[in-house]
Amino acid sequence: MSKRAKLAQLVRSADRRRYMENSFLLLSGLPNWNGGCVVLAAGLGIRRLNEAERLVVGSGDADGFWLCHEFDNPYADELARHKKRQETAFKLMLYATYAIQVLAPCGAAGTFRLYRRDGECWKECAMERRQQMLPTEWAVRCSVPDRVACEAPAMLERVLDVFYKPNLRLQIPLWMMEQGLAAPDQHIRILLCATGLDSLAKASGQAMFKERLCSLLGGDTLIFPPDCEGRQPRYSVEEVAAHLYQLRNEMAHGLPFQAIFHRKTGFLDRSGEPVGPEFAKHRYDKVLEECAVFLFCRALREVLLSRLVFDVPQGEWVNSQAAGT
Repeated sequence: MSKRAKLAQLVRSADRRRYMENSFLLLSGLPNWNGGCVVLAAGLGIRRLNEAERLVVGSGDADGFWLCHEFDNPYADELARHKKRQETAFKLMLYATYAIQVLAPCGAAGTFRLYRRDGECWKECAMERRQQMLPTEWAVRCSVPDRVACEAPAMLERVLDVFYKPNLRLQIPLWMMEQGLAAPDQHIRILLCATGLDSLAKASGQAMFKERLCSLLGGDTLIFPPDCEGRQPRYSVEEVAAHLYQLRNEMAHGLPFQAIFHRKTGFLDRSGEPVGPEFAKHRYDKVLEECAVFLFCRALREVLLSRLVFDVPQGEWVNSQAAGT
Protein backbone atom coordinates (compact mmCIF):
# COMPACT_ATOMS: atom_id res chain seq x y z
CA MET A 1 0.00 0.00 0.00
CA SER A 2 1.39 3.41 -0.98
CA LYS A 3 2.04 6.14 1.56
CA ARG A 4 -0.81 8.18 0.08
CA ALA A 5 -3.24 5.28 0.44
CA LYS A 6 -2.14 4.66 4.03
CA LEU A 7 -2.58 8.35 4.83
CA ALA A 8 -6.09 8.34 3.32
CA GLN A 9 -6.98 5.25 5.38
CA LEU A 10 -5.75 6.92 8.57
CA VAL A 11 -7.84 10.02 7.80
CA ARG A 12 -10.93 7.90 7.17
CA SER A 13 -10.36 6.02 10.44
CA ALA A 14 -9.94 9.29 12.35
CA ASP A 15 -13.16 10.61 10.78
CA ARG A 16 -15.04 7.48 11.83
CA ARG A 17 -13.77 7.78 15.41
CA ARG A 18 -14.66 11.47 15.46
CA TYR A 19 -18.21 10.84 14.30
CA MET A 20 -18.61 7.95 16.74
CA GLU A 21 -17.65 10.30 19.56
CA ASN A 22 -20.36 12.82 18.66
CA SER A 23 -22.98 12.33 21.35
CA PHE A 24 -26.50 13.68 21.08
CA LEU A 25 -29.13 14.43 23.70
CA LEU A 26 -32.87 14.86 23.16
CA LEU A 27 -34.87 16.53 25.92
CA SER A 28 -38.56 17.11 26.51
CA GLY A 29 -40.02 18.59 29.67
CA LEU A 30 -42.48 16.78 31.94
CA PRO A 31 -43.36 19.68 34.27
CA ASN A 32 -46.04 17.81 36.25
CA TRP A 33 -44.24 14.48 36.64
CA ASN A 34 -43.82 13.32 40.26
CA GLY A 35 -43.00 9.66 39.67
CA GLY A 36 -39.24 9.91 40.18
CA CYS A 37 -36.63 8.54 37.78
CA VAL A 38 -37.85 5.89 35.34
CA VAL A 39 -35.89 3.88 32.77
CA LEU A 40 -37.85 3.15 29.58
CA ALA A 41 -35.02 1.71 27.45
CA ALA A 42 -31.26 1.92 27.04
CA GLY A 43 -30.36 5.60 26.92
CA LEU A 44 -33.99 6.65 27.34
CA GLY A 45 -35.75 7.61 30.55
CA ILE A 46 -37.24 10.19 32.87
CA ARG A 47 -34.77 11.97 35.15
CA ARG A 48 -33.58 15.33 36.43
CA LEU A 49 -30.98 17.25 34.44
CA ASN A 50 -27.34 17.42 35.45
CA GLU A 51 -25.54 20.73 35.77
CA ALA A 52 -24.29 20.89 32.17
CA GLU A 53 -27.77 20.13 30.85
CA ARG A 54 -29.39 22.68 33.14
CA LEU A 55 -27.13 25.39 31.75
CA VAL A 56 -28.27 24.88 28.16
CA VAL A 57 -32.03 24.58 28.77
CA GLY A 58 -32.18 27.75 30.88
CA SER A 59 -32.75 28.21 34.59
CA GLY A 60 -36.48 28.80 34.20
CA ASP A 61 -37.05 25.36 32.65
CA ALA A 62 -34.37 23.31 34.34
CA ASP A 63 -36.20 22.22 37.47
CA GLY A 64 -38.34 19.11 37.55
CA PHE A 65 -38.20 15.96 35.48
CA TRP A 66 -37.42 15.54 31.79
CA LEU A 67 -37.74 12.79 29.24
CA CYS A 68 -34.14 12.29 28.07
CA HIS A 69 -32.75 10.30 25.16
CA GLU A 70 -28.99 10.00 24.76
CA PHE A 71 -27.72 8.49 21.50
CA ASP A 72 -24.86 8.42 19.04
CA ASN A 73 -25.05 9.35 15.38
CA PRO A 74 -21.89 7.97 13.75
CA TYR A 75 -22.65 9.31 10.26
CA ALA A 76 -21.35 12.51 8.70
CA ASP A 77 -23.79 15.41 8.88
CA GLU A 78 -24.21 15.59 5.12
CA LEU A 79 -25.20 11.92 4.79
CA ALA A 80 -28.81 10.78 4.51
CA ARG A 81 -28.10 8.21 7.22
CA HIS A 82 -27.34 11.01 9.67
CA LYS A 83 -30.73 12.60 9.00
CA LYS A 84 -32.47 9.23 9.22
CA ARG A 85 -30.85 8.48 12.58
CA GLN A 86 -31.96 11.86 13.88
CA GLU A 87 -35.53 11.37 12.64
CA THR A 88 -35.64 7.97 14.34
CA ALA A 89 -34.56 9.55 17.65
CA PHE A 90 -37.34 12.17 17.43
CA LYS A 91 -39.92 9.46 16.69
CA LEU A 92 -38.73 7.44 19.67
CA MET A 93 -39.22 10.48 21.91
CA LEU A 94 -42.77 10.90 20.63
CA TYR A 95 -43.66 7.25 21.19
CA ALA A 96 -42.07 7.36 24.64
CA THR A 97 -44.27 10.37 25.42
CA TYR A 98 -47.33 8.36 24.37
CA ALA A 99 -46.26 5.49 26.64
CA ILE A 100 -45.81 7.83 29.61
CA GLN A 101 -49.20 9.49 29.15
CA VAL A 102 -50.99 6.15 28.91
CA LEU A 103 -49.54 5.17 32.29
CA ALA A 104 -49.90 8.61 33.93
CA PRO A 105 -51.63 11.40 31.95
CA CYS A 106 -49.63 14.19 33.57
CA GLY A 107 -49.17 16.20 30.38
CA ALA A 108 -46.01 17.07 28.46
CA ALA A 109 -44.34 20.21 27.12
CA GLY A 110 -44.56 19.00 23.53
CA THR A 111 -41.15 20.39 22.54
CA PHE A 112 -38.25 18.07 21.68
CA ARG A 113 -34.88 19.84 21.85
CA LEU A 114 -31.80 18.20 20.35
CA TYR A 115 -28.32 18.97 21.67
CA ARG A 116 -24.89 17.97 20.41
CA ARG A 117 -21.96 17.43 22.72
CA ASP A 118 -19.24 20.05 22.37
CA GLY A 119 -16.45 19.09 24.75
CA GLU A 120 -17.91 19.29 28.24
CA CYS A 121 -20.91 21.31 27.06
CA TRP A 122 -24.00 20.88 24.89
CA LYS A 123 -25.07 23.00 21.95
CA GLU A 124 -28.64 23.01 20.66
CA CYS A 125 -28.81 21.90 17.03
CA ALA A 126 -32.46 21.11 16.29
CA MET A 127 -35.97 21.38 17.69
CA GLU A 128 -39.30 19.75 16.94
CA ARG A 129 -42.58 21.12 18.25
CA ARG A 130 -45.78 19.19 18.76
CA GLN A 131 -48.93 20.11 20.62
CA GLN A 132 -48.52 20.59 24.35
CA MET A 133 -50.35 17.89 26.29
CA LEU A 134 -52.38 19.52 29.05
CA PRO A 135 -53.04 17.73 32.35
CA THR A 136 -56.40 17.80 34.09
CA GLU A 137 -56.70 19.31 37.57
CA TRP A 138 -56.45 15.93 39.26
CA ALA A 139 -53.53 14.88 37.07
CA VAL A 140 -51.53 17.79 38.52
CA ARG A 141 -52.35 16.76 42.09
CA CYS A 142 -52.36 12.97 42.04
CA SER A 143 -49.35 10.75 42.58
CA VAL A 144 -47.88 8.70 39.75
CA PRO A 145 -48.58 5.06 40.74
CA ASP A 146 -45.54 3.08 41.88
CA ARG A 147 -46.23 0.39 39.28
CA VAL A 148 -45.43 2.84 36.47
CA ALA A 149 -41.66 2.41 36.86
CA CYS A 150 -42.00 -1.35 36.30
CA GLU A 151 -44.53 -1.07 33.49
CA ALA A 152 -42.86 1.71 31.50
CA PRO A 153 -40.38 -0.44 29.49
CA ALA A 154 -43.10 -2.90 28.48
CA MET A 155 -45.47 -0.06 27.60
CA LEU A 156 -42.88 1.60 25.37
CA GLU A 157 -42.24 -1.73 23.65
CA ARG A 158 -45.96 -2.16 22.98
CA VAL A 159 -46.34 1.40 21.64
CA LEU A 160 -43.38 0.82 19.31
CA ASP A 161 -45.03 -2.38 18.10
CA VAL A 162 -48.23 -0.45 17.35
CA PHE A 163 -46.42 2.04 15.11
CA TYR A 164 -43.69 -0.10 13.58
CA LYS A 165 -45.72 -3.25 12.86
CA PRO A 166 -48.10 -1.30 12.22
CA ASN A 167 -51.55 -1.65 13.86
CA LEU A 168 -54.01 1.04 12.78
CA ARG A 169 -56.65 -0.25 15.20
CA LEU A 170 -54.44 0.88 18.09
CA GLN A 171 -52.68 3.78 16.38
CA ILE A 172 -55.94 5.71 16.09
CA PRO A 173 -56.76 5.59 19.84
CA LEU A 174 -53.21 6.72 20.67
CA TRP A 175 -53.51 9.66 18.27
CA MET A 176 -56.89 10.48 19.80
CA MET A 177 -55.30 10.42 23.25
CA GLU A 178 -52.71 12.96 22.10
CA GLN A 179 -55.39 15.20 20.59
CA GLY A 180 -57.59 14.83 23.67
CA LEU A 181 -54.80 15.81 26.03
CA ALA A 182 -53.90 18.75 23.79
CA ALA A 183 -57.48 20.09 23.69
CA PRO A 184 -57.86 23.22 25.88
CA ASP A 185 -61.67 22.95 25.85
CA GLN A 186 -63.12 20.44 28.31
CA HIS A 187 -65.97 19.38 26.03
CA ILE A 188 -63.69 18.72 23.06
CA ARG A 189 -61.49 16.70 25.39
CA ILE A 190 -64.49 14.63 26.53
CA LEU A 191 -65.56 14.11 22.93
CA LEU A 192 -62.12 12.90 21.81
CA CYS A 193 -61.43 10.67 24.81
CA ALA A 194 -64.90 9.11 24.85
CA THR A 195 -64.68 8.48 21.11
CA GLY A 196 -61.29 6.87 21.64
CA LEU A 197 -62.82 4.61 24.28
CA ASP A 198 -65.61 3.73 21.86
CA SER A 199 -63.05 2.79 19.20
CA LEU A 200 -61.47 0.34 21.65
CA ALA A 201 -64.78 -1.13 22.82
CA LYS A 202 -66.37 -1.34 19.33
CA ALA A 203 -69.70 -0.52 20.97
CA SER A 204 -72.92 0.37 19.17
CA GLY A 205 -74.82 1.81 22.09
CA GLN A 206 -74.63 3.10 25.64
CA ALA A 207 -75.37 -0.20 27.38
CA MET A 208 -72.84 -2.07 25.25
CA PHE A 209 -70.21 0.63 25.84
CA LYS A 210 -70.63 0.35 29.60
CA GLU A 211 -70.68 -3.45 29.58
CA ARG A 212 -67.49 -3.75 27.53
CA LEU A 213 -65.53 -1.24 29.60
CA CYS A 214 -66.65 -2.98 32.79
CA SER A 215 -65.56 -6.35 31.41
CA LEU A 216 -62.19 -4.88 30.42
CA LEU A 217 -61.39 -3.02 33.64
CA GLY A 218 -63.85 -4.26 36.24
CA GLY A 219 -66.97 -2.31 37.09
CA ASP A 220 -65.89 -1.52 40.66
CA THR A 221 -62.43 -0.35 39.63
CA LEU A 222 -61.68 3.21 40.72
CA ILE A 223 -60.66 5.38 37.79
CA PHE A 224 -58.28 7.73 39.60
CA PRO A 225 -55.09 7.18 41.60
CA PRO A 226 -54.81 8.88 45.03
CA ASP A 227 -52.83 12.04 45.64
CA CYS A 228 -49.86 12.42 47.98
CA GLU A 229 -52.25 13.01 50.92
CA GLY A 230 -54.12 9.78 50.26
CA ARG A 231 -57.23 11.45 48.89
CA GLN A 232 -58.84 9.46 46.09
CA PRO A 233 -61.87 10.34 43.93
CA ARG A 234 -64.78 7.95 44.33
CA TYR A 235 -65.67 7.36 40.68
CA SER A 236 -65.72 3.81 39.34
CA VAL A 237 -65.91 2.51 35.79
CA GLU A 238 -69.49 1.31 36.22
CA GLU A 239 -70.62 4.62 37.75
CA VAL A 240 -69.54 6.95 34.94
CA ALA A 241 -69.31 4.90 31.72
CA ALA A 242 -72.93 5.34 30.64
CA HIS A 243 -72.98 9.07 31.50
CA LEU A 244 -69.76 9.61 29.58
CA TYR A 245 -71.19 7.90 26.50
CA GLN A 246 -74.40 9.90 26.78
CA LEU A 247 -72.61 13.24 27.10
CA ARG A 248 -70.36 12.38 24.15
CA ASN A 249 -73.41 11.67 21.98
CA GLU A 250 -75.11 14.91 22.97
CA MET A 251 -71.99 16.89 22.01
CA ALA A 252 -71.43 14.96 18.78
CA HIS A 253 -75.02 15.54 17.62
CA GLY A 254 -75.30 19.13 18.81
CA LEU A 255 -78.00 18.32 21.36
CA PRO A 256 -78.60 20.33 24.55
CA PHE A 257 -77.00 18.82 27.62
CA GLN A 258 -79.31 17.07 30.03
CA ALA A 259 -79.77 18.70 33.44
CA ILE A 260 -77.51 16.20 35.26
CA PHE A 261 -74.44 17.48 33.40
CA HIS A 262 -75.04 21.06 34.56
CA ARG A 263 -75.39 20.22 38.26
CA LYS A 264 -72.66 21.37 40.63
CA THR A 265 -72.03 17.96 42.13
CA GLY A 266 -68.44 18.65 43.18
CA PHE A 267 -65.51 16.33 42.53
CA LEU A 268 -65.97 13.87 45.38
CA ASP A 269 -63.74 11.56 47.37
CA ARG A 270 -64.63 8.08 48.59
CA SER A 271 -66.47 9.47 51.61
CA GLY A 272 -68.72 11.57 49.37
CA GLU A 273 -67.06 14.88 50.24
CA PRO A 274 -65.20 17.16 47.78
CA VAL A 275 -61.57 16.05 47.48
CA GLY A 276 -60.61 19.63 48.26
CA PRO A 277 -62.26 23.06 48.56
CA GLU A 278 -61.16 23.96 45.02
CA PHE A 279 -63.19 20.98 43.72
CA ALA A 280 -66.39 21.67 45.68
CA LYS A 281 -68.27 23.53 42.94
CA HIS A 282 -67.32 21.42 39.94
CA ARG A 283 -70.16 20.75 37.53
CA TYR A 284 -70.76 17.15 36.57
CA ASP A 285 -69.54 17.71 32.99
CA LYS A 286 -66.25 18.95 34.50
CA VAL A 287 -66.10 15.77 36.60
CA LEU A 288 -66.65 13.75 33.44
CA GLU A 289 -63.76 15.55 31.75
CA GLU A 290 -61.45 14.22 34.47
CA CYS A 291 -63.04 10.79 34.19
CA ALA A 292 -62.76 10.71 30.39
CA VAL A 293 -59.00 11.31 30.40
CA PHE A 294 -58.12 8.85 33.16
CA LEU A 295 -60.58 6.18 32.01
CA PHE A 296 -59.29 6.36 28.42
CA CYS A 297 -55.67 6.07 29.53
CA ARG A 298 -56.56 3.24 31.91
CA ALA A 299 -58.29 1.33 29.11
CA LEU A 300 -55.33 1.91 26.78
CA ARG A 301 -52.97 0.62 29.45
CA GLU A 302 -54.96 -2.59 29.86
CA VAL A 303 -55.34 -3.13 26.12
CA LEU A 304 -51.66 -2.52 25.37
CA LEU A 305 -50.04 -4.35 28.27
CA SER A 306 -52.40 -7.34 28.09
CA ARG A 307 -52.43 -7.32 24.26
CA LEU A 308 -56.22 -7.22 24.09
CA VAL A 309 -58.71 -6.29 21.38
CA PHE A 310 -62.47 -6.60 21.41
CA ASP A 311 -63.46 -9.38 19.04
CA VAL A 312 -66.94 -8.43 17.78
CA PRO A 313 -67.94 -11.86 16.39
CA GLN A 314 -66.92 -13.57 19.64
CA GLY A 315 -68.34 -10.74 21.74
CA GLU A 316 -65.39 -10.61 24.15
CA TRP A 317 -61.92 -9.24 24.77
CA VAL A 318 -59.30 -11.55 23.29
CA ASN A 319 -55.53 -11.65 22.95
CA SER A 320 -54.58 -9.60 19.90
CA GLN A 321 -51.89 -12.07 18.81
CA ALA A 322 -54.35 -14.94 18.92
CA ALA A 323 -56.82 -12.83 16.97
CA GLY A 324 -54.16 -12.02 14.36
CA THR A 325 -54.33 -8.22 14.75
